[in-house]
Amino acid sequence: MLARATVRASADKNLGYAAFVELCGELLEEAEEFSDFTPCFFRHSKSGSRKLSVDGYAFDEADQSARMMVADFSGEEVPGNLTGVEARKLFSELQAFVEESLAGTVAEMSEESSPEHGLARDLRARAAETSRYRLYLASDRPLSTTIKDWPAGVIGGRTVEFHIWDLSRFHRAHLSRSGRDELVIDFSSLPFGGLPCLPASMSSDSYEGYLCVIPGTALADIYDKHGSRLLEGNVRAFLSTTGKVNKGIQQTLQREPEMFFAYNNGIAATASSVLISETTHGQRVVSAADFQIVNGGQTTASMSYARRKGDLDLSDVLVQMKLSVVDDERAGTFIPLISRFSNSQNKVSDADFFANHEFHRRIEKISRRLRAPAKKATQVESFWFYERARGQYAVELGRLSVGERRRFEIESPREQIITKTDLAKFENSWRQLPHEVSRGAQKNFIRFAEHITAEWERDPELFHDEYFRQLVVKALMFRALERIVPKEDWYDGGYRANIVTFSLAKFAHMVENRADASKFNFQKTWKAQEISTVLLEQLRLIARAAYGVIIRPEAGIQNVTEWCKKELAWQRMKSTHVSFTADFEGELVASEEAVSARRSAKSEARIDAGLDALREVMAFGTDNWTKLRQHSVAAKVTTPSEDGLLRVASNPKWLPTDRQAKELMKLLLRLRSEGTWQ
Repeated sequence: MLARATVRASADKNLGYAAFVELCGELLEEAEEFSDFTPCFFRHSKSGSRKLSVDGYAFDEADQSARMMVADFSGEEVPGNLTGVEARKLFSELQAFVEESLAGTVAEMSEESSPEHGLARDLRARAAETSRYRLYLASDRPLSTTIKDWPAGVIGGRTVEFHIWDLSRFHRAHLSRSGRDELVIDFSSLPFGGLPCLPASMSSDSYEGYLCVIPGTALADIYDKHGSRLLEGNVRAFLSTTGKVNKGIQQTLQREPEMFFAYNNGIAATASSVLISETTHGQRVVSAADFQIVNGGQTTASMSYARRKGDLDLSDVLVQMKLSVVDDERAGTFIPLISRFSNSQNKVSDADFFANHEFHRRIEKISRRLRAPAKKATQVESFWFYERARGQYAVELGRLSVGERRRFEIESPREQIITKTDLAKFENSWRQLPHEVSRGAQKNFIRFAEHITAEWERDPELFHDEYFRQLVVKALMFRALERIVPKEDWYDGGYRANIVTFSLAKFAHMVENRADASKFNFQKTWKAQEISTVLLEQLRLIARAAYGVIIRPEAGIQNVTEWCKKELAWQRMKSTHVSFTADFEGELVASEEAVSARRSAKSEARIDAGLDALREVMAFGTDNWTKLRQHSVAAKVTTPSEDGLLRVASNPKWLPTDRQAKELMKLLLRLRSEGTWQ
């Protein structure tokens, strides 16, 4: 956490309270406690009235909970303890904010364009549909007690949970393979000591499976307690987009609950380990560690919804469950595949599984190979490190000696890490979709996935070295805007993320629509590895205009955050006049030159792709190609032409052409995904 804080300090030039809150929001998103965290800094203290505090929030569309955060930031390198008394005080202030928002007090006392006003109105408007309030205290100090979650309370007839994330808890989550806090589901209170189960796997070191039956009340209880954190990421994304209520499920629960087992397909779940007990009534699952539902999110959410909103009795409901046990080491590989294949017959799209797309491997390879030019102040070329999987940078560091780590951090500095959600923000901003970016990291990632999936199908060689260079330049502009916006005299706090994406989108639109058809000179900024004074001044001018658009929603829209999610806001931004500065011509290049650079990059990419495929074919080895052919022939899963390719690949004297190598690697990927070859 301290290392991430150092990166943020470097990026923002001033860590401070606001940067700490944003960092905590990101860490809690990684831990799957929050989805699309939004900072909202508000303090109100008046003589004779309650003190109100809030620092950020997220409305979880999957489980209908409202998640609120308040922060405690000491800024000390060696912080003292956070006491129980201090924690209670901060929770009291956060709870007071929620209660006063529901009462309408916060909206009355705040400016209509302020973030706290929009949040307060949202809390009140959503009150009837809110399942529960989950309150979080994030601190850079260790808690003086081991208690991390306190007894629940009540606000407006809804359960209120209190969760403390201190320095130690953040550290534990960081060290875990999943990146999440430990989650163990206890089934021991169920009849006969656990879930009835049958073993459903052959003896294997990598996989263990069970067929189980879980009571509807137990499934609803677990979901109510843990919320969307119980759902695997792709399922959570799908549920957030499509909604939690399935009418068919609701009708069965209401009219024929005893037939639910017969009518419903059940759920699929994974765990890193399970405790099995032998009883006189058969085997029972007593507990499951790192329990996640990978298929059946709507079934699970519908149980909770039916009981909460429909006041339905679930005591006669039974749900079948396929439980796959995969150890920590293999979880990152197998769980996404289990999730994908479990959902292959429903509406979860390829875009929902885009996190594992070959596109990311391509960008990762380029990022490890392509050196960025040295900045003026240094003589060291560097890498922009693309994190295809969460925590890759930390994993790389962990493998190195002290001396090697120093060199790695110089060549691949932390401030040059690009995550998957970062990439989606940069690209969709440049694609002039700031309203999509404003919908939050998860929804924006899905929208980006739809675009890239289609583009990859059309031509994978569009994603070459020049694509990566331009991505880095977009990152430089995006992060420059993040730094300069808070320092502007017109900025009075709030909506920074919206201002940044709208500004970059507007800049792209302005360049695209120039009368002389000239293009932005990406190469100039790539070679400098920093934003020029002229470009910075242009972005500053656009940001001011973006702020004016953002804080003045259309009539009838009072919530600024919701306004930013509408295409109408972008249409107004597009039509807002912003002039190019007098010196901006130097940041442009002739259209023909830009097209020529793209063609050259695509040609190089075609050569690189052929060489990469050739290397992979040779590395796989003729023995493996021979075994693969034997497996595929026995399983009858290849066409005659594919079998011919495998036959020649089995010849140790054969050297494939680039085209043959690409076809063989495609075939290998397909057979692996189908389970023919592991």
